[in-house]
Amino acid sequence: MSKINKRKLILVLIFVVLLVASAITMISVFSIKEITITGNEHYSEEEMKEIIFNNRYCYNSLYLYWKYNYKKDYSIPFVDTVEIHLLSGNKVKVNVYEKSMVGYIEYLGSYMYFDKDGIVVESSSEAILGIPLITGLKFDHILLYRELEVEDKGVFNTIVSVTQLLAKYQITPDKIYFNSHYEMTLYFADARVYLGKDSETEEKIIRLRSILPDLEGLSGVLHMENYQEGTSNITFEKDK
Repeated sequence: MSKINKRKLILVLIFVVLLVASAITMISVFSIKEITITGNEHYSEEEMKEIIFNNRYCYNSLYLYWKYNYKKDYSIPFVDTVEIHLLSGNKVKVNVYEKSMVGYIEYLGSYMYFDKDGIVVESSSEAILGIPLITGLKFDHILLYRELEVEDKGVFNTIVSVTQLLAKYQITPDKIYFNSHYEMTLYFADARVYLGKDSETEEKIIRLRSILPDLEGLSGVLHMENYQEGTSNITFEKDK
């Protein structure tokens, strides 16, 4: 072998050694050992780890950062965005931004979840605890990521307001029904609470909280549509 070829071989070997050393250093320095996950409510921390770190490359912090902050080719049900923050080569913080959902409707065997603007943001076979079933609204068709077509768009403001109040006072109805005049009825097993129009709604719900235990096991309609704070015009109409 000539001196020139030997020199080339030595240079190639040096390059390969440096390349391997760099790769080992990259793997060691950017190998994730500590993970912090925030913002997850629908999924547990362990479930989010399984979803996000779904292959061995994801345990490299640089690859993980690129995949979720730049490539963004992931699709996670009920999750809008995932952000990766590098705290160090071995430590990452994962911020999970879940989709904002105020209610869902049943449509062709699926649960269609919508946000405060009435836009369908998720379709699932899973009913999520804490998000109310909305019934009574009429639709010709429903498309994912499109706005629900209703005559009165203000009904979505009502849904947001009512669901927030129900959560505030820790009341969980089986479903919320709207009639053709957009008047509300809350369902609790066989008992229904007719709230009527979205007027004095917080006062009605505050009063309802104290009445609910007495409705257990009853079948009928509690009329609160005309209730105002300080009055007693509430009646219960038993089913026949």
